[in-house]
Amino acid sequence: MNSRDHIEQLLAAMQRDLLPSLLYVHEDDDLRLIDNVMLQVLDRGEEPTVKELAALIGRSDSRTSRIVDGLVRRGLVERYEDERDRRARRIRVSEQGTALLQRLRRLRVDAQMRLWEHFTEQEQQIVLQALELFAKAARRIRDEADPAVSDRRFDDRPGGRQGRRAGGDDQGR
Repeated sequence: MNSRDHIEQLLAAMQRDLLPSLLYVHEDDDLRLIDNVMLQVLDRGEEPTVKELAALIGRSDSRTSRIVDGLVRRGLVERYEDERDRRARRIRVSEQGTALLQRLRRLRVDAQMRLWEHFTEQEQQIVLQALELFAKAARRIRDEADPAVSDRRFDDRPGGRQGRRAGGDDQGR
């Protein structure tokens, strides 16, 4: 068995064992995967236009706009007029959306911490190092997918907001 097959087998086993316990998280909120992905991307703090968001998630502008409309109706995101370009409408996570993301993260982390309890101290250190490597690789993938990312300041600490416009402030939030 090659590495790819082994990784696929391990991830599939973990998903089979863990995902059912996480299902209720989304059932209560009726949050689809695409909604979750959009909220996660917006939670970086970038506040993109629909066109920019569509490029980030790999969907058409019209499909992205419809999804954003649904998230706005649910109070999870807000559209607002860009102060520098009044023709542009930007999107950001609302307070309600931020609260939902925090709750989802807590529930997921709680589920994963149940796994953590089954590791020895030595295994915990190995897993922690591996998670740090995964996080670094994820940032590289993010940077490759969105080259403009290097022009922004980032807080890459675990749980930190994943971006803000360089030189901008969050007073308007």
